[in-house]
Amino acid sequence: MREEDIMAGLDQERRALGQSADWGGVVREYASDGTECRIVYSRCTPEELDDVIQKEVDLARTEAYTLEWKVYGHDTPADLGERLVAAGFEADDEESVLVLPLDEMSLAAFDTDGRDIRRVTDGQGLDDYAEIASALGRRDAEEERDRLAAALRDTPEVLSIHIAYVDGTPASCGRVLFRPHGPYAELAGGRTRPEYRRRGLFTALVSSRLQEARARGRTHVFVDALPTSEPILSKRGFRFVTRTRPFVYEPGS
Repeated sequence: MREEDIMAGLDQERRALGQSADWGGVVREYASDGTECRIVYSRCTPEELDDVIQKEVDLARTEAYTLEWKVYGHDTPADLGERLVAAGFEADDEESVLVLPLDEMSLAAFDTDGRDIRRVTDGQGLDDYAEIASALGRRDAEEERDRLAAALRDTPEVLSIHIAYVDGTPASCGRVLFRPHGPYAELAGGRTRPEYRRRGLFTALVSSRLQEARARGRTHVFVDALPTSEPILSKRGFRFVTRTRPFVYEPGS
């Protein structure tokens, strides 16, 4: 697949993620509990951009949610990130958007290797997921657990969570998202407790999620990869297509 076709497919996927706003070509994705909003797509003219940003900031204040604006390397205007910072957003770490076609060759590059990997289907699984997050020092582990519980309850066809266990202990986890009406699945939330790193759990969890994505008819997967995971994925066939960086606005900060 040509790079321009991949980019067009990703943009189409982003536009289908959530609810379109009344201005600036903005598409928002809300957490099930309403505490977070993520702008996953926008196409603003340079002249209207500052007004659009201010409207989104005002809405975040009114509704009291954390606002994240995902900026991609090909988004316009080119100074979108700079204008977000000027409006009070904080830039998070830059990530690489990687894409992998799902076929026999790509699946063979990843192996679960007899690992104990389970899909989350109940409250105990969500507790295990939160345990991993807490072990990594995340202070919002319980809040995240509740958001994921709501998502699994309200849209179980969209979200799947996988956990790798070592001798019965939850050691590593990851999510995979299946938005409707598209050929893509998205990998997210890969985490491993420090004491279980360098044991192949990350790649095993990628493998289990790739297998589910293919079984559910998806043709490609994409992931926003940090520098720590990009080399692992790239040497197994994931292809770089663009960069992305989240900009976060916290009302009252």
